Amino acid sequence: MTTNWDAEAVLAASNEWAWVPDGAPHIRNDEYLVVAYPDYFLTPTSARVFGSDRDAVELADEIADVARGLGRDRLWWRLSEFTRPDDLEPELVRRGATVVDRMDVLALPLAGGVPDLAVPADVEVRRVTDAETVRDAIVVGNDAFGGEAPTDEQVASSLAEVERGLVDDSGGRWVAYVDGRPAGTGGYTLADDVCRLWGGGTHRTVRGRGAYRGVLHARLAAARAAGATLALTHGVVDTSSPILRRIGFTRHGEERTLVLDLT
Repeated sequence: MTTNWDAEAVLAASNEWAWVPDGAPHIRNDEYLVVAYPDYFLTPTSARVFGSDRDAVELADEIADVARGLGRDRLWWRLSEFTRPDDLEPELVRRGATVVDRMDVLALPLAGGVPDLAVPADVEVRRVTDAETVRDAIVVGNDAFGGEAPTDEQVASSLAEVERGLVDDSGGRWVAYVDGRPAGTGGYTLADDVCRLWGGGTHRTVRGRGAYRGVLHARLAAARAAGATLALTHGVVDTSSPILRRIGFTRHGEERTLVLDLT
């Protein structure tokens, strides 16, 4: 169990964060992970570079070939200050890649407890446990981040994932309701004693009502009870990051997403 979460340890934990859904084609080795997500994902083909001492041109060529081998012609690269080789991002830009997202790497130690987030009394937070709450969570997430109406396949896949987390609290997802309507959502996954917070968002029609804080508090409390000593997330630079920093999260760096056409 880690208790000294300095900047280096936080960035290392952030760089190790990668997710592969059940059944998603992917290639993983010590240097990188390339995943072909289902088509309904906003970034359907992702490359996470863990670190490499190879030439940036050689590495970029190889990863692009891997993505093509998975049948994809666009690739979203996740890079940070921790990414090696250092000149990989300039090489991708030279090839025509553009930055489409900037996220702050944010962390909150949990050893001292969960902060009081002053969740309004009219915010009802429910843990996702069935197809109905799964669908509510996806609807909120799609309104917050973009996306189409949830398909039966998407609901079934998400439900299978949350059901596994219900067994041992290794993961979970919540929905906040305001005036009976789905208003906020967010999930977490445990990686050893790191609580990876993901998918936190609020429906545009009920922003400012406390739904985001309600879902965040529920996740932090559950993760700490399950043994987490650190909450880790990637907050959008100009939206969720300022909220999280006011709550007590500390910024330790930045992660960028670049998209590159492979044709």
